[in-house]
Amino acid sequence: MAAEPRPALIAVATGLRLRGAGGRLTATLVPGGIDQLQGRRSVFVGHSALESGREMEIESSTTYGRRLAIKFRGVDDAAAAEALAGLDLLLPAASLQDLPDGSYYIHELVGMQVRTRAGRIVGTVRRVLEAGGAAPLLAVVPDGGADEVLIPAAQSICVAIDRAARTVIVDPPEGLLEIE
Repeated sequence: MAAEPRPALIAVATGLRLRGAGGRLTATLVPGGIDQLQGRRSVFVGHSALESGREMEIESSTTYGRRLAIKFRGVDDAAAAEALAGLDLLLPAASLQDLPDGSYYIHELVGMQVRTRAGRIVGTVRRVLEAGGAAPLLAVVPDGGADEVLIPAAQSICVAIDRAARTVIVDPPEGLLEIE
């Protein structure tokens, strides 16, 4: 009997770091992240780029701003917590909480085609970058493979996102799409 394929794992918090001597850790919620751990008993801990990890039982968790403090069952001292440093918290994509209308998960945007309102194809979203307190930036690679173009994911520029068609429609200000 073949093993069932593992569901796609999505990072909900990144960069676990040691917090004190009692085995507690902190991590940063993904951009636009809501507390996906509320009410959950376990989470996968691993590398988001590899979409792999081991399931660990949550003893307690608290969010404050964009940070998360977490304690795992069986991780009771700094040495055990340090072994998890640098890893990410992952959840199966199918189990993520629904976001409010007009909000999207980063993993949903990656791979979408970007077009202008006039229908010009700009390229494909390769990744999404944080921009401090401003709107995240879509790193878009033109179909010709040139340098990526950074497009703010502000509602005034990204005017429509169509999940079904896998497209982002942009209305860029003059000069934004010009590559030098």
